[in-house]
Amino acid sequence: MASISQGDVLSQSWLWFPGMEIQLSFLLDGLSLLFALLITGIRTFILLYANRYLQGHPALRRLFLFLLTFMGAMLGLVLADNLITLFVFWELTTVSSFMLIGFNHENAESRQKAHQGLMVTVIGGLALMTGSYYVRLCCRQLRTIRNTTTRFNRPRTLSAMLILILLGAFTKSAQTPFHFWLPNAMAAPTPVSAYLHSATMVKAANLLNSPGYNLAWAIVPPGC
Repeated sequence: MASISQGDVLSQSWLWFPGMEIQLSFLLDGLSLLFALLITGIRTFILLYANRYLQGHPALRRLFLFLLTFMGAMLGLVLADNLITLFVFWELTTVSSFMLIGFNHENAESRQKAHQGLMVTVIGGLALMTGSYYVRLCCRQLRTIRNTTTRFNRPRTLSAMLILILLGAFTKSAQTPFHFWLPNAMAAPTPVSAYLHSATMVKAANLLNSPGYNLAWAIVPPGC
């Protein structure tokens, strides 16, 4: 952690699909470390809270499994160093949040709210995937985008790329007009609502579009 605070960067990659040369790549720098500490720190308090709040609940272990799956997906998202890795973990947060919101699956309202959140975030994920495809034509690694001082110079696709990426961010972070799914997620048990509302999945979109991450900022025309 001391080396990261001094500006060093750690990276690791694994070959996932050799035939397609697809890698799972991860990078740890100051920004991703901040979000990783945020995710794991809040997770610790949520697990302690859930253990007391749902003490004796027959499905407590299932809740812990879903919470840990969600946390792992969030960590993979903030540490992702290529667009494929980013999208995989982006969608894993969607699936795991669906399982968390629908934890009380015997309740019709919980199932309805879970499906609502799933539909909104999946649509945003598809928009992000399409926008990321155009970005990937220019930059394979996210660190290239983060460190670039140049701008994409394809005016015909520029607006579409920006809109698609922002659409993915707005749906994930429950921004207007896609804000309705997050309050409805309170149909889940209170510890789940606390985790979803705190600073985890909602902040993933803020990370994606932050100047330090530079995914959306890299395609904004100069002077804007």
